[in-house]
Amino acid sequence: MRRIMPSSISSYSQYGHLKIPKCVKSECPQCGINAEFTLKVNYQSNRVGLFSQGDCSKCKNTSSFVIMIGNGLEKTGEVAEVYIYDQRHPLHQMKQYRNIPDDLVRAYRSAINVHQSKDTSATAVMSKRVLQSMINSFLAENKLEGKPLSEQLEMLPEYVDFTRPISSLRSLIHPDSHFQQMLELERDLDEDMAGLIVDLLNNLIEYLYILPSRMDFIHDQIEERLK
Repeated sequence: MRRIMPSSISSYSQYGHLKIPKCVKSECPQCGINAEFTLKVNYQSNRVGLFSQGDCSKCKNTSSFVIMIGNGLEKTGEVAEVYIYDQRHPLHQMKQYRNIPDDLVRAYRSAINVHQSKDTSATAVMSKRVLQSMINSFLAENKLEGKPLSEQLEMLPEYVDFTRPISSLRSLIHPDSHFQQMLELERDLDEDMAGLIVDLLNNLIEYLYILPSRMDFIHDQIEERLK
Protein backbone atom coordinates (compact mmCIF):
# COMPACT_ATOMS: atom_id res chain seq x y z
CA MET A 1 0.00 0.00 0.00
CA ARG A 2 1.45 3.36 -1.04
CA ARG A 3 0.43 6.77 0.23
CA ILE A 4 -0.67 9.41 -2.30
CA MET A 5 1.13 12.59 -1.27
CA PRO A 6 -0.91 15.84 -0.94
CA SER A 7 0.88 17.33 -3.96
CA SER A 8 -0.58 14.52 -6.11
CA ILE A 9 -4.19 15.22 -5.06
CA SER A 10 -5.77 17.49 -7.67
CA SER A 11 -9.28 17.89 -6.21
CA TYR A 12 -11.36 17.12 -3.13
CA SER A 13 -14.93 16.43 -2.08
CA GLN A 14 -16.10 18.42 0.92
CA TYR A 15 -18.11 16.72 3.70
CA GLY A 16 -18.69 19.33 6.40
CA HIS A 17 -15.22 20.28 7.62
CA LEU A 18 -13.62 17.19 6.14
CA LYS A 19 -11.91 17.21 2.74
CA ILE A 20 -11.75 13.80 1.05
CA PRO A 21 -9.51 13.32 -2.01
CA LYS A 22 -11.52 13.03 -5.21
CA CYS A 23 -8.98 13.12 -8.08
CA VAL A 24 -5.45 11.85 -7.53
CA LYS A 25 -2.38 11.23 -9.66
CA SER A 26 -0.32 8.09 -9.11
CA GLU A 27 1.59 5.34 -10.83
CA CYS A 28 -1.00 2.75 -11.87
CA PRO A 29 -0.41 -0.67 -10.26
CA GLN A 30 -1.78 -2.28 -13.43
CA CYS A 31 0.10 -0.55 -16.30
CA GLY A 32 2.89 1.23 -14.39
CA ILE A 33 2.13 4.63 -16.01
CA ASN A 34 1.56 7.84 -14.05
CA ALA A 35 -2.14 8.49 -14.47
CA GLU A 36 -5.14 10.21 -12.93
CA PHE A 37 -7.80 8.41 -10.90
CA THR A 38 -11.24 9.74 -9.96
CA LEU A 39 -12.24 8.09 -6.69
CA LYS A 40 -15.73 6.79 -6.01
CA VAL A 41 -16.51 7.45 -2.35
CA ASN A 42 -19.60 7.04 -0.21
CA TYR A 43 -18.71 8.99 2.92
CA GLN A 44 -19.95 7.70 6.26
CA SER A 45 -18.95 9.59 9.39
CA ASN A 46 -18.84 6.47 11.57
CA ARG A 47 -16.07 4.84 9.52
CA VAL A 48 -12.34 5.16 10.30
CA GLY A 49 -11.39 4.15 6.82
CA LEU A 50 -13.15 4.14 3.47
CA PHE A 51 -12.52 1.71 0.66
CA SER A 52 -12.68 3.29 -2.77
CA GLN A 53 -11.93 2.48 -6.39
CA GLY A 54 -10.78 4.48 -9.38
CA ASP A 55 -10.15 3.76 -13.06
CA CYS A 56 -6.75 4.51 -14.55
CA SER A 57 -6.98 7.32 -17.13
CA LYS A 58 -4.41 5.46 -19.28
CA CYS A 59 -5.19 1.71 -19.24
CA LYS A 60 -8.79 2.05 -17.89
CA ASN A 61 -8.21 -0.75 -15.34
CA THR A 62 -9.61 -0.34 -11.83
CA SER A 63 -7.37 0.08 -8.78
CA SER A 64 -8.26 0.07 -5.10
CA PHE A 65 -7.71 2.88 -2.63
CA VAL A 66 -8.18 3.34 1.10
CA ILE A 67 -8.96 6.73 2.64
CA MET A 68 -8.13 7.23 6.31
CA ILE A 69 -10.61 9.52 8.10
CA GLY A 70 -10.08 8.57 11.74
CA ASN A 71 -8.73 10.58 14.66
CA GLY A 72 -11.44 13.25 14.49
CA LEU A 73 -10.43 14.66 11.09
CA GLU A 74 -14.07 15.48 10.30
CA LYS A 75 -14.03 17.94 13.23
CA THR A 76 -10.63 19.53 12.71
CA GLY A 77 -11.01 20.35 9.02
CA GLU A 78 -7.86 18.44 8.08
CA VAL A 79 -7.43 16.52 4.84
CA ALA A 80 -7.97 12.74 4.88
CA GLU A 81 -5.00 10.61 3.82
CA VAL A 82 -5.36 8.37 0.77
CA TYR A 83 -3.41 5.24 -0.12
CA ILE A 84 -3.34 3.22 -3.32
CA TYR A 85 -3.34 -0.53 -2.96
CA ASP A 86 -0.55 -2.08 -5.05
CA GLN A 87 -2.47 -5.27 -5.51
CA ARG A 88 -1.19 -8.34 -7.29
CA HIS A 89 -3.56 -10.95 -8.62
CA PRO A 90 -4.49 -13.31 -5.74
CA LEU A 91 -3.71 -16.33 -7.94
CA HIS A 92 -0.02 -15.40 -7.99
CA GLN A 93 0.00 -15.07 -4.20
CA MET A 94 -1.92 -18.30 -3.62
CA LYS A 95 0.81 -20.33 -5.29
CA GLN A 96 3.34 -19.14 -2.69
CA TYR A 97 1.58 -20.71 0.29
CA ARG A 98 1.57 -24.46 0.85
CA ASN A 99 -1.39 -24.36 3.24
CA ILE A 100 -3.79 -23.38 0.43
CA PRO A 101 -5.39 -26.58 -0.95
CA ASP A 102 -4.71 -27.44 -4.60
CA ASP A 103 -8.42 -27.88 -5.30
CA LEU A 104 -9.05 -24.32 -4.09
CA VAL A 105 -6.36 -22.96 -6.41
CA ARG A 106 -7.80 -24.93 -9.34
CA ALA A 107 -11.37 -23.82 -8.61
CA TYR A 108 -10.32 -20.19 -8.26
CA ARG A 109 -8.31 -20.32 -11.52
CA SER A 110 -11.36 -21.76 -13.30
CA ALA A 111 -13.60 -19.04 -11.83
CA ILE A 112 -11.23 -16.34 -13.09
CA ASN A 113 -10.99 -17.93 -16.54
CA VAL A 114 -14.77 -18.22 -17.07
CA HIS A 115 -15.25 -14.69 -15.73
CA GLN A 116 -12.71 -13.36 -18.23
CA SER A 117 -14.52 -15.21 -21.01
CA LYS A 118 -17.73 -13.41 -19.91
CA ASP A 119 -19.58 -16.65 -19.15
CA THR A 120 -21.75 -15.41 -16.26
CA SER A 121 -23.48 -18.73 -15.53
CA ALA A 122 -20.18 -20.60 -15.32
CA THR A 123 -18.80 -17.79 -13.13
CA ALA A 124 -21.64 -18.31 -10.66
CA VAL A 125 -21.13 -22.09 -10.60
CA MET A 126 -17.36 -21.83 -10.14
CA SER A 127 -17.69 -19.08 -7.51
CA LYS A 128 -19.90 -21.37 -5.44
CA ARG A 129 -17.29 -24.11 -5.84
CA VAL A 130 -14.55 -21.74 -4.62
CA LEU A 131 -16.61 -20.81 -1.55
CA GLN A 132 -17.27 -24.47 -0.84
CA SER A 133 -13.59 -25.34 -1.24
CA MET A 134 -12.60 -22.58 1.21
CA ILE A 135 -15.03 -23.87 3.82
CA ASN A 136 -13.98 -27.50 3.23
CA SER A 137 -10.38 -26.60 4.00
CA PHE A 138 -11.36 -25.62 7.56
CA LEU A 139 -14.42 -27.69 8.44
CA ALA A 140 -14.58 -31.47 8.60
CA GLU A 141 -16.86 -33.14 6.05
CA ASN A 142 -19.23 -34.51 8.70
CA LYS A 143 -19.85 -30.92 9.89
CA LEU A 144 -20.99 -29.85 6.43
CA GLU A 145 -23.53 -32.52 5.56
CA GLY A 146 -26.90 -31.11 4.60
CA LYS A 147 -26.03 -27.57 5.70
CA PRO A 148 -26.46 -24.59 3.33
CA LEU A 149 -23.52 -22.27 2.65
CA SER A 150 -24.90 -19.62 5.02
CA GLU A 151 -24.80 -22.02 8.00
CA GLN A 152 -21.38 -23.32 7.02
CA LEU A 153 -20.03 -19.75 6.99
CA GLU A 154 -21.52 -19.12 10.43
CA MET A 155 -19.54 -22.09 11.73
CA LEU A 156 -16.18 -20.82 10.44
CA PRO A 157 -15.27 -18.72 13.53
CA GLU A 158 -15.44 -21.91 15.61
CA TYR A 159 -12.60 -23.39 13.56
CA VAL A 160 -10.63 -20.32 12.43
CA ASP A 161 -9.04 -17.88 14.88
CA PHE A 162 -9.60 -14.58 13.09
CA THR A 163 -7.90 -12.66 15.92
CA ARG A 164 -4.60 -14.52 15.59
CA PRO A 165 -2.82 -11.90 13.40
CA ILE A 166 -3.35 -9.35 16.19
CA SER A 167 -2.85 -11.55 19.25
CA SER A 168 0.40 -12.93 17.82
CA LEU A 169 1.89 -9.44 18.09
CA ARG A 170 1.85 -9.72 21.88
CA SER A 171 4.90 -11.97 21.75
CA LEU A 172 6.75 -9.26 19.81
CA ILE A 173 5.58 -6.12 21.57
CA HIS A 174 5.98 -6.23 25.32
CA PRO A 175 7.96 -3.86 27.59
CA ASP A 176 11.18 -5.93 27.68
CA SER A 177 11.21 -7.19 24.09
CA HIS A 178 13.98 -6.34 21.63
CA PHE A 179 11.30 -5.25 19.17
CA GLN A 180 9.85 -2.76 21.63
CA GLN A 181 13.36 -1.46 22.32
CA MET A 182 13.81 -0.85 18.57
CA LEU A 183 10.55 1.10 18.44
CA GLU A 184 11.73 3.18 21.41
CA LEU A 185 15.14 3.76 19.73
CA GLU A 186 16.85 1.94 22.59
CA ARG A 187 18.27 -0.65 20.20
CA ASP A 188 19.61 -0.21 16.67
CA LEU A 189 17.89 -1.86 13.74
CA ASP A 190 19.32 -2.58 10.30
CA GLU A 191 17.71 -1.93 6.93
CA ASP A 192 16.27 -5.44 6.66
CA MET A 193 14.54 -5.12 10.03
CA ALA A 194 13.22 -1.67 9.06
CA GLY A 195 11.76 -3.22 5.91
CA LEU A 196 10.11 -6.00 7.93
CA ILE A 197 8.54 -3.45 10.27
CA VAL A 198 7.08 -1.54 7.32
CA ASP A 199 5.76 -4.85 5.90
CA LEU A 200 4.13 -5.51 9.28
CA LEU A 201 2.46 -2.08 9.22
CA ASN A 202 1.24 -2.59 5.64
CA ASN A 203 -0.31 -5.94 6.50
CA LEU A 204 -1.93 -4.65 9.69
CA ILE A 205 -3.47 -1.71 7.80
CA GLU A 206 -4.76 -4.10 5.15
CA TYR A 207 -6.17 -6.48 7.78
CA LEU A 208 -7.79 -3.84 10.00
CA TYR A 209 -8.90 -1.23 7.45
CA ILE A 210 -8.63 -2.23 3.80
CA LEU A 211 -10.16 -5.72 3.89
CA PRO A 212 -13.16 -4.76 6.09
CA SER A 213 -13.76 -1.65 3.96
CA ARG A 214 -13.48 -3.65 0.73
CA MET A 215 -15.92 -6.25 2.06
CA ASP A 216 -18.36 -3.49 3.09
CA PHE A 217 -18.05 -1.88 -0.34
CA ILE A 218 -18.63 -5.14 -2.22
CA HIS A 219 -21.50 -6.10 0.10
CA ASP A 220 -23.18 -2.72 -0.51
CA GLN A 221 -22.66 -2.98 -4.28
CA ILE A 222 -24.18 -6.49 -4.39
CA GLU A 223 -27.16 -5.39 -2.27
CA GLU A 224 -27.69 -2.34 -4.51
CA ARG A 225 -27.81 -4.53 -7.63
CA LEU A 226 -30.25 -6.95 -5.99
CA LYS A 227 -32.85 -4.24 -5.42
